[in-house]
Order: sequence, then C-alpha cells, then structure tokens
Amino acid sequence: MNDVVNLRPWSAGEKFAVRFFTVFFVFYIFPFPVDIIPYIEMYWNQLLQVLIPWIAAHILHLEKPITIFENGSGDTTYNYVELLTMVSTALIAAIVWSLLDRRRKSYHYLHYWLRVLVRYFLAYNMCLYGFIKVFHLQMATPYLSQLLQPFGEKSPMGLAWSYMGYSPGFSAFTGWAEVVTGMLLLFRRTVTLGAMVAIVVTINIMAVNYFFDVPVKLFSTMLFTMSVFLLAPDMQRLAKLLILNKPVPPKVFHNYIERRWLKIVLMTFKFLYITVGIYFLVSSNASAVSVYGDKRPKPPLWGIYDAQLVVRNGDTIPPLRTDHDRWNRLVLDFKDWATIYMTSDSIKGYSFEVDTTLKTAVVYEPGDTLHKSTLHYRVHDDSLFLTGKYVNDSILISFTRRDHKDFRLLNRGFHWINEHPYNR
Repeated sequence: MNDVVNLRPWSAGEKFAVRFFTVFFVFYIFPFPVDIIPYIEMYWNQLLQVLIPWIAAHILHLEKPITIFENGSGDTTYNYVELLTMVSTALIAAIVWSLLDRRRKSYHYLHYWLRVLVRYFLAYNMCLYGFIKVFHLQMATPYLSQLLQPFGEKSPMGLAWSYMGYSPGFSAFTGWAEVVTGMLLLFRRTVTLGAMVAIVVTINIMAVNYFFDVPVKLFSTMLFTMSVFLLAPDMQRLAKLLILNKPVPPKVFHNYIERRWLKIVLMTFKFLYITVGIYFLVSSNASAVSVYGDKRPKPPLWGIYDAQLVVRNGDTIPPLRTDHDRWNRLVLDFKDWATIYMTSDSIKGYSFEVDTTLKTAVVYEPGDTLHKSTLHYRVHDDSLFLTGKYVNDSILISFTRRDHKDFRLLNRGFHWINEHPYNR
C-alpha cells in the first residue's frame, strides 16, 4: 500500500489488507467524526449494548451474561467481545468483498480516505489525552489520603498514577509529546514523522497500561496499531534510508481532490476543525483546573488531623488496635467528604457537610440520609475539636492538624547538585 499513485496493480495481499482495515477501522472508530451530531453516539452505544451481550450469550456461549458496560475500564468482558466482533466482521466482510471485487486493480482513493479517517481519529485522541496531561488533570497531584497510604497497599495503577501525578512538569512533558504527535498527524507532509513519533508515544502508553495493569490496554493497543498502519506505506523507504543506507526518491503527494472549489471547502473545514478543536480542548481543560485540578477550591477544614483524645459518653477511649470504631485520623480533602481512619487501620468514607456559619459538620454514611449526625466544631491554632451526638453516643474528639508539607515526597524538591543519592 502506498500513497504514491502508480500504474502498478496491487498485490492480492495489499488489496485484502485495505478491505479488512477499511471495515475494521470504520467499525471501531464510528461514530467519530459524526459524533458531533446530537444523540448519534448514544443511539450507537445503545445498539452495541444490545448486540454485544447477545453475541456473548448466543454465539460465544459465555457462562455469565454481560451486564457491565461503561464504567471507566476499557478492558471489560464487553470490550473484548466487542473487539472480537469487529475483527470477525471485518474478516468476513473482507473475504466477501474480495470475491465480489476481485477484478479491482488497486484502492488508491479508498486507502487515502481511510488514512485521513485514521489520522484524524488518532490525532484527536493524542490531543485529547495530551492536553489533559499538560494541565495536570489525568494524573493529579497525590491527594492527602494517598500521602497516608502505605506503599504496599497501592494498586499497580495507583502507583503509576501517583508517579505521574507527583510531577506536573513530567505530566506536561508527556502531554506535549502527545499533542505534538497529534498535530503532526493532521498534515500530509508530516504524517510520516507523526506516525513515527506516535509509535514511540503509544508503545510507551501501552507499556504503562500492560505492566501497571491499567484497564486501557485494548484502546492503547489500538492507537499503536493505527500508528503502525499510518507508517506502513513508508516502512520500505525508511528501511532503505535508515538501515541499508541507500538513497530513496522523495515522496510524491498525489492530489486526490481535483475540483478547486471542493478543495477550498475542505481546507476551510480543516482549518475550522483544528482551530475550534484546539480551542475547546485548551479552554475546557484550563477551566477544569480550577474545578477539580491543582487549583480546585479546598473545602473548609482542609487537612490531615490526628486524634489525640477521644471521649465517648464521658469515657476516654484508648487507641487500641482492636477497636474498629475509634477515630484515629480525619482527612478532609474534598467538599462534603471525609476519610476516617480507625485505630484498627480500617478506613471509612463519610459525607461530611461543613457549615462555616453555624460551625457544624453533618456526618453520615453515603446514601444513608436517614441517620445523620450533627457535630459542632471548633478550631484553635492547629487543633480541631468535634463535639456532639454521633449516632447514639455523645462524643468529644480533639485532633491535631498535620502539616502536609512534612511528607518527604512533598518537601524534598529539586536539586541540581546532589553530593550523595537521596533514595528513601
């Protein structure tokens, strides 16, 4: 397969590959780019969420029915069956297509427009995830509760997220690599370079997803596959130049759009698409930084509090490791939410609605709005006092606020000169 239009008939393998990838990529990418049309993506997903479980039950005969769809993981049973369905459909369609159109000598025009579709889909996702990293939103700065989490209790994905989230600079570096890759893919003369960079970027993403058990393995693998597909026509030329050290002729760009007015319309649309797309990505991520990013507003009483004294119904409760009810630490990092650590090391999350006017905090288990407890709080220097009726007990808890900057991870900083390694 090659962008250069010539009179040479394509081989049977080249024609079959284009037929297969045309069906597969269109099936996989849809409803992009028409997903800007209202409801089309919703209806398409609804159709798949009926079709895929049916295939799983009646064709693959899976023991358990598929009930999990969109939940943040891209590696669900549904996703695997969906991918298998797409590959099978593309393979069958390519075989039938080959039988019906076996006299066709080449697919130059089809190949060109398929590459355009793949280029823009890959570029969109590179820029989408790139800008999220540039603005430090995908892997955010470790939360207070994460600073307290024992290293061995982290999941592999959580470790990867904390590693990336610790450094806004490194997050931006990887993000700009993706953004630059996406921009290179938008123009024909830089597609080869863009595809080469995309292979490097996506294989790194794949490595993180595979080796840290991040449930985006299928999608990252598909982005890598698309990168290889875009570079495929130039691999022979690159091998001659970079490995065999042989001269190669310059690449010829054929004009597939002959009508001038159509070319102007498409170029205008392309300019608007890129401009509006970049503006939307930048503006939405920039505003998100102040909503849930590094500059998000901190809730009242934000901080880490260690319990020094717990009095329940007039009795002082000692910090016994067997006590599953005694509060040992209170972490307030998000609005209306508290993470409470018990002396037994168990952790519970509670709704924690603070009223700064009345100096109260309404505490209850998530979803259990019938059993709310109202506690009064008082702050003095680095001390926090909670008093009131909690469930059926009267309590008084005295906390001392811990300075989050005391964590080595946050106070070590950057050093040009290190006389000795500081590896802790």
